[in-house]
Amino acid sequence: MNSVRTVLNELKDHLYLIVRLSLYETKSQYSMQYLGWFWEIMTPLLQIGVYWIVFGFGIRGGHPVDGIPFVLWLVSGLIAWFFIGSTIPSGSRSIYGRVALVSKMHFPLSTIPAYVILAQFYRHIAMVLLTIILGMAFGYFPGWHTFELLYIIPAGIIFLYAVSLLLSALATMVRDVQNMVTSGMRMLMYLTPIMWVPPDHSIFKTLLMINPLVYLIEGYRSALIGTGYLMEHLWYGCYFWSITAVILMTGATVHIRFRRYFIDYV
Repeated sequence: MNSVRTVLNELKDHLYLIVRLSLYETKSQYSMQYLGWFWEIMTPLLQIGVYWIVFGFGIRGGHPVDGIPFVLWLVSGLIAWFFIGSTIPSGSRSIYGRVALVSKMHFPLSTIPAYVILAQFYRHIAMVLLTIILGMAFGYFPGWHTFELLYIIPAGIIFLYAVSLLLSALATMVRDVQNMVTSGMRMLMYLTPIMWVPPDHSIFKTLLMINPLVYLIEGYRSALIGTGYLMEHLWYGCYFWSITAVILMTGATVHIRFRRYFIDYV
């Protein structure tokens, strides 16, 4: 807990720096491209279009999911995955991938995964707003369930920071971790019910829920289209936060214990 307290205090004391670095990260990413921010939105939309054709029409034949249009059901889960799938690999290489920044500036290394996540978060907010507009086009207007975004978005950020803090420390010391993360995220994309509906089998669903990402994906669907998942699975929320707490404590402990040696590993 001392390590967690130290990391949280560092984030609080350097919040302004985290915001500035995240804006610089976002700006520099597209500084040499004419369309710039346009690709932040267009790239996910192109991917959504491909998944919609393949899974919506090719596999499901255009059938809805529990009365919800498949494209809306798909998008409400995909926007969460785009945030997760881009943040975890970026967060895991956030420290060793910024050797020049680490060597020239003096600030806690625990802030690096934080500003990398925040840089990804800007695009995520735009995708959430576009999903709300898409839902309105299908007759799913914002309601009380929309306030669940005030819970599920911070929950996702905290979980991603905990994972990134742990993986960034491990990947700095052992570079093979990055390859494992990349391969693992590819498998998790298809093992998580983002583009497919899990069969109604109790044992399979129980095994599926071991993956905490399921809680985030279904939580976004609950907030955006009102499936009621979060309120109906309060016990699953307790499991999610327990896993998040364990990862955060482990990540903070490893980070504080070895960060003095990160420069040597890099």
